[in-house]
Amino acid sequence: MATGYVSALERVKQADGVLGIVWAGSAARGQADLHSDLDFYVLVSGDRRWRTSFMAGAAPVEAFYNPARQIRKYIAQGDASSMFMLAEGRVVLEHPELEALILEARQTLAAGRPAKLLASDESHTAVDEVWETRSVVGQPIHVQVAMQAVKRIVGALYQQRGWWDTKPKHWPGDLALRDAQAAGLLLAVLEAGADTLQAALEALALYVLGSLDWAESSTVPEEV
Repeated sequence: MATGYVSALERVKQADGVLGIVWAGSAARGQADLHSDLDFYVLVSGDRRWRTSFMAGAAPVEAFYNPARQIRKYIAQGDASSMFMLAEGRVVLEHPELEALILEARQTLAAGRPAKLLASDESHTAVDEVWETRSVVGQPIHVQVAMQAVKRIVGALYQQRGWWDTKPKHWPGDLALRDAQAAGLLLAVLEAGADTLQAALEALALYVLGSLDWAESSTVPEEV
């Protein structure tokens, strides 16, 4: 990983307009495993953003290039992925503007995400996905459809509680710290067999959504 890091960083530095670089992700935090990649969040000049992926030796690499204006837009939108990369990463190429962006990201994360109740159409969509899983119980596709529903349901939980999003692989540990009951219900889904998966999914959904009834809802009309 160390050898891959050196060559990866050199390649990232060669991109047009590079001003500052943050080494981010699990490897930068000293938590890498055999499947971890190397992530770089890069401040560039100009008005373009792009993303690259490549191999550096045996290490997979992803680099995210953004001008300051776009990074500030991500922060204003509450893009947790961008903010955590900035806030928790290691600066490996310094730039004053990058330092300012890191401070903005840390302040926004510290301030917390505003809790937001689900709109009627958002609640309907989540319930609809649970109903969809009922239609494929006993079929091989049931597991995949159920996991899609889980992603939406857990996302709804984070939204309603005002928690910053995290990757699905971190859900069990993160929820264990935030809400033991939700963590237990999620674990029950993840460990369920074919005969118990639907019941476990609906228990989690009911906890988050409050009801699995088909309720009246509507989106806001918009011009097309």
